[in-house]
Amino acid sequence: MLAADGAEDTLTRPPLAGDLSPRERWVAPCRPRIAAVGIIHELPELVANKIAAGEVIERPASVVKELVENSIDAGASRVEIQLEDGGRKLVRVTDDGAGMDAEDAAMCFRRHATSKLKTSADLFHITTLGFRGEALPSVGAVAQVRLVTRQPGAATGTQVEVAGGKTSEARAAGAPHGTTIEVRNLFFNTPARQKFLRSPRTELGHVMDMVARIALPHDRIHFVVSNDGKTLLNAPPAAGRRERVAAFAGADLAAALLPVEAADGPLAVEGLIAPPDHARASTAMQFLFLNRRYVRDKALSSAVRQAYEGLLPRGRYPALFLFLQMDPREVDFNVHPTKIEVRFRQARRVFACVLDALRAALGEADLAPPLRPSEHVPTSWEDARRSVPVTRHASRVMGLPYSEPPEHLEDARTRPRSLPASDPFAAPAARPSFYQIHNAYIVEETPEGFRLTDQHALHERVLYEELLERSAGAGVESQRLLMPEVVPLSPAEAAVATEVLEPLRTLGLHAEEFGPDTLAVHAVPRLAGDTDVAQLVHDLLAELAEGAEAAAAAISAADAQRQRLACALACKAAVKAGDRLRGSEIEALLARRASLGPRAETCPHGRPTSLVFALADLERQFKRK
Repeated sequence: MLAADGAEDTLTRPPLAGDLSPRERWVAPCRPRIAAVGIIHELPELVANKIAAGEVIERPASVVKELVENSIDAGASRVEIQLEDGGRKLVRVTDDGAGMDAEDAAMCFRRHATSKLKTSADLFHITTLGFRGEALPSVGAVAQVRLVTRQPGAATGTQVEVAGGKTSEARAAGAPHGTTIEVRNLFFNTPARQKFLRSPRTELGHVMDMVARIALPHDRIHFVVSNDGKTLLNAPPAAGRRERVAAFAGADLAAALLPVEAADGPLAVEGLIAPPDHARASTAMQFLFLNRRYVRDKALSSAVRQAYEGLLPRGRYPALFLFLQMDPREVDFNVHPTKIEVRFRQARRVFACVLDALRAALGEADLAPPLRPSEHVPTSWEDARRSVPVTRHASRVMGLPYSEPPEHLEDARTRPRSLPASDPFAAPAARPSFYQIHNAYIVEETPEGFRLTDQHALHERVLYEELLERSAGAGVESQRLLMPEVVPLSPAEAAVATEVLEPLRTLGLHAEEFGPDTLAVHAVPRLAGDTDVAQLVHDLLAELAEGAEAAAAAISAADAQRQRLACALACKAAVKAGDRLRGSEIEALLARRASLGPRAETCPHGRPTSLVFALADLERQFKRK
């Protein structure tokens, strides 16, 4: 086509490759262009289903969520989840619910087909778990699905198969009453999605987390989970909240939880929260439910933070299990495709009610942590060096010499008298070039000015590097416990623990499986000192659960796992802000920094370990220059 002046009108044809620069060739497909009429068309049903699947189905845990929610809505009293390869090869969910007839069995794989909504008004009065009508079509679009179902009293059941969005004819099949759905080879027809699935252990951990989110509020339903033929969870109907929480968080934590109960108008709040001494290293043990549905909400999370403000150190999070009940007309569940986010009509009122309930529960409880007496009380410095656990900071800095006894263990009859520290004329034999301030920072004089060091951040880096070095060689030195400590685990923690016992051993923590969902710890890293063993195990497993996959292709999964464990252990064992250090300890810590080179400038989490202040800047501030 030619323009009026005889030149070709380039707006009406696609630009040729020779017309474009490399950058233009990259962005050209994104530019709108004038073309023939009829460029907008309706997507084929299979493509539309795959797009919907991308919103609803992210991983095997998403499949488990959709299928189990349907089982609960069908009135099931028992739900069994069988997995293979962490759910990547197979997810099978079997229930004893109402089942379906042949017509419904075929209809349930069509988009927007549901028994839970009839009019748009029903969207604002949601009383079921699943209601969008896209779960089964989405699963069927990206997997190989087999459904077998039978209603109570029906002579036979019905079987329907779906593969890549293509549905077979319904046919008769023998089956117990209820429904079984098998989902095999998730994303078999979308390789780009399949390659983003993580390791079987990681996917299994996500599944166990999802099961906990569903099973905790439905404590009258029996849940069973197995993977590769091994039973991971068997949670029969519970008599109450605390008993169901014990099945997922362990009996020790469940016994320590504080009851919460409050009400305000259309909202009722009840549940269980942990005292500060049972805090965790992550928010993985925080569960908020609204009308028996797991939800996340910024206002509710803020209420939790404010309730525990001043009770927990930085980086520690309370375990809690809160169950909110309110009129469905007061909340909108239709905010997010996964229905995990909600919108309250009276958000401030909900926030205030939850905050007051948490504060009241904490205010009425005795929050003093129980005394855990040592099994052996040292009576002399030499005795203390041999005791288990060792009590000095020097013992936690790997390689620091036991150069001087703690003052509280020295014999007063032999300790030399010294001048008061406040005496300005009491000069030591060798004037140190560093000082500790606020029991948190070390100030050093340098030729150019001075350096301010965060003692925890620097010690964390020192321990991290030594842990990596020793774990790659002969292993980290351990101290054996006088008696093995039995640590109950949540099902999600147990799924992680079974595969990391050897990496934990290289870092000095020796443990073995001790029945279902339990570890027996025989030895801990010597650098961990007198830390709580159960808390150490929970923190290390939480660090792995947060993300155990390699961050880059250049790092193997095993190395990435070892680094994350070393990071968590170093943080746990490092001296803290508030710990008073002796001169020899500071001296040894600074000497180790010098040996690390540039790596010592940040802690393993990326925070700076020190700040440098130039003398010239000080002189300018004091108007000397």
